[in-house]
Amino acid sequence: MMALPLQALAAKDNIRSHLLLIQQLLVNTDYERALDQVQVARQERHGTDEDVTLSLYEGILLYELRRKDEGKAAFRRAFLLRPQAELPVPVSPKIQEDVNALRQQAVAELKAMPAPPPPPEEPSAPKIASSTSPALTNSVSESMSPERTSPSGLRRYALIPAIAGGAFAVAGGITWGISRGELNKLKNDDPSIDTPEDVQGAGNRGRTLQTVGVSLLGVGAAGLVTAAGMYLLGDSGSPAPSVGVSTNGTSAFIYGRWP
Repeated sequence: MMALPLQALAAKDNIRSHLLLIQQLLVNTDYERALDQVQVARQERHGTDEDVTLSLYEGILLYELRRKDEGKAAFRRAFLLRPQAELPVPVSPKIQEDVNALRQQAVAELKAMPAPPPPPEEPSAPKIASSTSPALTNSVSESMSPERTSPSGLRRYALIPAIAGGAFAVAGGITWGISRGELNKLKNDDPSIDTPEDVQGAGNRGRTLQTVGVSLLGVGAAGLVTAAGMYLLGDSGSPAPSVGVSTNGTSAFIYGRWP
């Protein structure tokens, strides 16, 4: 769970790098490469705002390549998601005129759509009769009292952190392996890396994947240690081990207390 924010931040950094490269290629009138970069960026994990920006860039590039119908379709996709979205870069008056018309069409389409039906009402909980037997009430209270909980209950739940820790460890190993692959591309002069931008992109991906992989491995190890402690100490009445993981951006550290 602690590694999920790191993954989200890494994905956001990747999509921002793609958007910056697309803008540079557009300014340099390298429209074909910029359009290819848009398709590459769509493969990264991104949200609605990034999807809208990519569609706007795609529409501009298609217009510049004289593929007007495809450009209109890209603009329409963006405005159906964000009707008031602004173009990321200035364009010619002719393109701006078409963009304004497409924006108005998208707004009209959204207004014409039927409103979604209201969610069904949840049935009200049945009322408990006031004549409940006091003896039954006391019995239920005693059975739910934490002091009467079986000491072996902790052992029964040890499987949960064990499964989670194993899954995180496997994911961390895979991510680490992918980061090594990016490093090998740079070491072996991979033919697919032929520009400074490619070198920078491979380096950024490798560092990001390495950080995520180390963090996942740390979280997985913490989960497995916690599961082992819960299983071994479940019947002893001792407190469960308190184990956590932290990262400094390049390494992960396991910390905590063993009873």
